[in-house]
Amino acid sequence: MITAATLGLAPAELAGDEDPFAMFGGWDSGQLVWLAILVPVAVLVFTVGSRRVRAQLRPSALGPRGRDHGGAGRGYPRDEAWRETVERLEARAPTPIARAQDGPIRIAGVITRSMGNLGGPAGRECVWRNRAGAGPQTAVASELLVVTDPTGSCGVEGLEQARVFAPVEKVGAHHEAMSLYVGDRIEIFGRFAREPEGQPDDDPTQHVHGTLGADGRLDVRVLERPAAPAPTAEPHAEAAPPETPTNDSTASHPPEPEP
Repeated sequence: MITAATLGLAPAELAGDEDPFAMFGGWDSGQLVWLAILVPVAVLVFTVGSRRVRAQLRPSALGPRGRDHGGAGRGYPRDEAWRETVERLEARAPTPIARAQDGPIRIAGVITRSMGNLGGPAGRECVWRNRAGAGPQTAVASELLVVTDPTGSCGVEGLEQARVFAPVEKVGAHHEAMSLYVGDRIEIFGRFAREPEGQPDDDPTQHVHGTLGADGRLDVRVLERPAAPAPTAEPHAEAAPPETPTNDSTASHPPEPEP
């Protein structure tokens, strides 16, 4: 009896209030079933998506993945045979460039110039850069480097494919990079191709004896990096010269009026 009375009073009590489900009055039962299914699915998709976005924005997720602070990351042509070659060359002293012959070699010298660069102060231009731990597909580099030692010079090509060991530079809150600059003293492991001897230059150190890197196998290590040059201060505007005092007596003592 109480339940029947309650059910009988409910419509009367709600008559004066707006029915929250009035918008669905024209829907059939099939549409209401689809609505009941899609609303929870939409909420679930939104929740999962929000969690994934928050996870991707964490500092640990934004940092370089698979980093190798000693050099560039995966994807470089460094097979077992080449690794053994580098280890064998490491046991020897670097070969002077003027005495280099065709084949695997280790040289040490200074980056003196390049064909194209990535910008920077004169004499310290950036010639190679990549994200720390990234592969060669993200490296950018000059088309050709010239490396010089006391006996001569050699060209280095295919630098984008090089495995570079360089100091890690902080370039953002979650971004680290490695670079090579003109003026860096480096050692290079690669296959040397000697150029035919031509007329000797006036300066023997400027004579290019051959090139490295034609086969895509290069290991480059920074041995010494000079300090970056201090920024040049802008010249201050010259102060205006002081006014020259006049010798005209009338300028400082005006004439007295006549009586």
